[in-house]
Amino acid sequence: MRIVEASSFLKGELRDLARRGALDLSRALKEVEGIVAEVRAKGDEALRELSHSLDGVEVEEWSLEADRGEVEEAYREVGEEALKAIRAAAANVRRFHEASRPTSSSVKVVEGLVAGRLLKPMRRVGVYVPKGRAGYPSTAIMAVAPAKVAGVREVVVCTPPLRDGRAPPLTLVAAVEAGADRVFKVGGAQAVAAMAYGTQTIPKVDKVVGPGGLYVTAAKLAVSLEVAVDLPAGPSEVVVVADDSADPTLAALDLLAQVEHGASSMAILITTSRQLAEGVAREVERWMEVYPEGSLERSWLEEGLRGRGFIVVAKGLGEAVELVNELAPEHVELMVKDPLSLAGRVENAGALFLGSYAATALGDYVAGPSHILPTGGYARVYSGLSTKDFVKEVSFVSCTPQGLEEAGWAAVKLAELEGFKLHARSIEERLRRLREAEGGAK
Repeated sequence: MRIVEASSFLKGELRDLARRGALDLSRALKEVEGIVAEVRAKGDEALRELSHSLDGVEVEEWSLEADRGEVEEAYREVGEEALKAIRAAAANVRRFHEASRPTSSSVKVVEGLVAGRLLKPMRRVGVYVPKGRAGYPSTAIMAVAPAKVAGVREVVVCTPPLRDGRAPPLTLVAAVEAGADRVFKVGGAQAVAAMAYGTQTIPKVDKVVGPGGLYVTAAKLAVSLEVAVDLPAGPSEVVVVADDSADPTLAALDLLAQVEHGASSMAILITTSRQLAEGVAREVERWMEVYPEGSLERSWLEEGLRGRGFIVVAKGLGEAVELVNELAPEHVELMVKDPLSLAGRVENAGALFLGSYAATALGDYVAGPSHILPTGGYARVYSGLSTKDFVKEVSFVSCTPQGLEEAGWAAVKLAELEGFKLHARSIEERLRRLREAEGGAK
């Protein structure tokens, strides 16, 4: 990995990295528009054609939906140990989201006037789960479980099929365990389009959520006028902030773990210690040997570290935090003596991991919060996926005669100032009747 000074990083690489999301999406958008249009026009036929050409499905005819028989076969294939891990992860994720689920509320604005919000779950949500090398059971859990905790009536999952037309068994089992109602074997931009517009087989949803590569993220943006979408969650990112107390082996492993997702990933160490920087660089080289030369995984690591891998030496933790806030990365690890105090100064991050034992990989699988987090610098304005993404707020107002007397006059005046005579009259008429009733009672 390249070791650079913070001052040099600020003037050079940081500028492009900070704009990475917009730059990548603008290119991908042009490429997915044709796929989205094809699915919208041809429905299931387009899905089958694209699955053959893009996902390499070898069978001519296969069901787009995983049926009960395929689910039972998947359970047999994954085995008891994998099922036990899936169920443990799902329980942790549910526990976290049940504790942080938003609730309805109300407030007395003035005497007699109560206003509040009622939280209503969405009816149908679509979840996209990437295929990866063996499926992504963790992503199925991280998206489906909070949706179900929020009360979504129907959750459908789309995931790329294997060459034989089956869903990846681990993903299928995890989706079922997390509470998915239906699982479809469709991937890429075409899956996003299918959920957004509906096809003969896949129902139209109210919102599409879930991470993916650039093309999936671009497709979500392309259909966002038709359905709601969640956050831009593309290639994985980690920034490790470390002082001289950090363990170089652990820092190196956490950097490499995120690049393991793919060559587009970003992995940056920001440290106040030149000695640690050099130690981490050596450890990165050593641990890359987990994958043999020439393997796909090794090529991902090498390409990712060449493109978006840096070790930055900062003058102090203050400068390190400035860089983090400018990058607004998906994951931020604080491997420092006092991570809790430093955490309050980090403004832009998808998720924080405090201390040397809080590996990002824990958050990927079992910690509780969803690992579906903003990438590409979008942590400046987006939060990670949660139950809040699956509910709508319906505000309500309740008013007594006293409340009308207390607040009505101001509403009348503002309506008149804006030139809306009937707005004003609708309140004045109520006030008039109220006063007449009060006069009659006397």
